[in-house]
Amino acid sequence: MNDIKINKTEIRIKYLQARKELPNKKEKSKTIVTKIIETKEYQKAKVIALYKSLPSEVNLDDLISYSLKQNKKVVLPKVVDNDLFFYEISSNEKLIKSNFGILEPLPNEDKLVDKKQIDLVIVPGICFDKDKNRLGFGKGFYDRYLAHSSIYKIGICFHNQVLTDNTLPVNQFDIKMDKVMTESEEY
Repeated sequence: MNDIKINKTEIRIKYLQARKELPNKKEKSKTIVTKIIETKEYQKAKVIALYKSLPSEVNLDDLISYSLKQNKKVVLPKVVDNDLFFYEISSNEKLIKSNFGILEPLPNEDKLVDKKQIDLVIVPGICFDKDKNRLGFGKGFYDRYLAHSSIYKIGICFHNQVLTDNTLPVNQFDIKMDKVMTESEEY
């Protein structure tokens, strides 16, 4: 178990740096957003879980705007204690910066969405492998949220964040994606 932790830490450092140094993130993000919109899962989804990205991540602002214009219910995550909750947002929603530096919705019981209502979740990651395994920041928020859930999961990242020769070390708590998309490939 300790070897997996050390290995995951080393992988995180390597791929966070690769993501940070990647040029043309804006154009690549637009390509990924277009690919998401073209999936049958997105087309069918009425409730979509998205996220506000960090500067080095795939930017989903265009997808959030587009989805709201398509009258889809858009929900964004908020971390409370050690748990992830998703709240519905509107186009003029006021978001606040979390302790992790991520913009999140204000907690509002009236806008809390039960995970059984979510049709599609777009999941960020530091890296993925061709087997659709995901490596996040190690806090387990998405893994715990998605455990025992039938929500369709699309992991997204830039192509330089996919391990093409190896698989990620995983444990029984790591949740596999249904699909992984980059600007140039789909797994």
